[in-house]
Amino acid sequence: MNSNTFTWHPLQSLHPHSDTWRNIYSWAGLLGIALILFTSNLNGSPLLDSERIISQLVTEMAQTSFLSGDWLFPTLQGQPYHQHPVLGLFLLTLNNGQGELHPGSLRLVGAIFASFSVPLLYAVAREIFVLWRPSVLSALVYLMLFPVVRCSRLATLDGIVLFWSILTVLCVLRSRRDFRWSLALGLSLSGLFLTQGLIACLLTITLMVFLAWDTPRLLSSIYFWMGVSLGILPALTWYWMEWLVYGNAFLTDIFFHSFQRGLHDFFVSLTYYPLAIIKYCWPWLIFACYGLRFAWQSLNWGWAKLILVWAACYGAIIVILPLDTMSYLLPFCPALALASGMILHESNYLPHDLSYPKSWWMILLSLSAVASIISLFVVFDFPFALVLNEFDFTLLSDRLFLVLTLITVTLTWGITSTLIVRRNSQFIAVLLWGMYVSLLLVISSPYWTGNNIYF
Repeated sequence: MNSNTFTWHPLQSLHPHSDTWRNIYSWAGLLGIALILFTSNLNGSPLLDSERIISQLVTEMAQTSFLSGDWLFPTLQGQPYHQHPVLGLFLLTLNNGQGELHPGSLRLVGAIFASFSVPLLYAVAREIFVLWRPSVLSALVYLMLFPVVRCSRLATLDGIVLFWSILTVLCVLRSRRDFRWSLALGLSLSGLFLTQGLIACLLTITLMVFLAWDTPRLLSSIYFWMGVSLGILPALTWYWMEWLVYGNAFLTDIFFHSFQRGLHDFFVSLTYYPLAIIKYCWPWLIFACYGLRFAWQSLNWGWAKLILVWAACYGAIIVILPLDTMSYLLPFCPALALASGMILHESNYLPHDLSYPKSWWMILLSLSAVASIISLFVVFDFPFALVLNEFDFTLLSDRLFLVLTLITVTLTWGITSTLIVRRNSQFIAVLLWGMYVSLLLVISSPYWTGNNIYF
């Protein structure tokens, strides 16, 4: 095999030398703006209940001796705790092992890992799209999906899960051209299994379906499976040790605990994730739907197969299974971002006499109107208890800050809809910049956790 033909050493015809520097600048730029968005004002809100559980787990792990190996078996109040594997908790302990735990320090590790997932998604998009523009658009859309921003900033394992999930997808794509990446694939799967076992299983099923459709020869290669087996060995070892100590109770807790909770209200769980996507993925959901349709029309391309399998297969699994937390939705968000990035790129190549879809500006204008009405409610102290009954806006500064945020969102969506009507391609830049500023304003407030409103 000539390694110069692999993606790691791309062909000059596909990626000229100047493009290498553009990739480096893109990685650095995406990482920089992601760090600003994900790590700002982490101390601005007290810990939620789910974060307090993680805080207690990290505290007890930090109190154990590293040489004793007891940290390999997480405990909560002295009792074995199997719902979160060891790696994510260990990474949080590295930053919070000394002194009193603060919300900011506890949330920092997950936010940093989530920040690195943004340039990783750019690398995934470069691998399947080849072109620079749809790749950077996909990464920017992913960065500005509200579920990604909110969950990545919490003291949970969601940011770390996103990092391992996207790295696993990147390794799968690279393995199609170079079997050496199968070892990296196994290691990234190990990291995912040692952070969140059930998500690792769901993503593994999804990627196997993709490979069976796109590159079936890979599944019959002994070199591929040797690399994956060697890489995943650390995770298998830890699961085997836990099973030896705790038996089947460990496997039940780590893989089926969420099922047991979701089964109590199965019909509600069927609509939980679709409603969450509809509520929290605007305005990118508009473009993602068109991107998925465009992928369906381009089935002969690998990028279309990946987006459709990632969105349809993983999405169908989490909808059908009785799961009950937003964490399982997060690995679905990169698929939406890739679909959105591709259709935003393609919108530049429409014939000049062909207008953009009417639904784009109509939905954005409607969203702008809703945001403006809510801002009026806040200004005039309207009885909007059904919407914001958990927030205390007695301080004038808090109310003004919320109004400023809503005005920014209103202007962003309103101006974007106007540019779409006028068929001005600058609507992409206006929308991206406006959403980034709006999210910065949201996280700068003490209300960004919004447990009772958002999730």
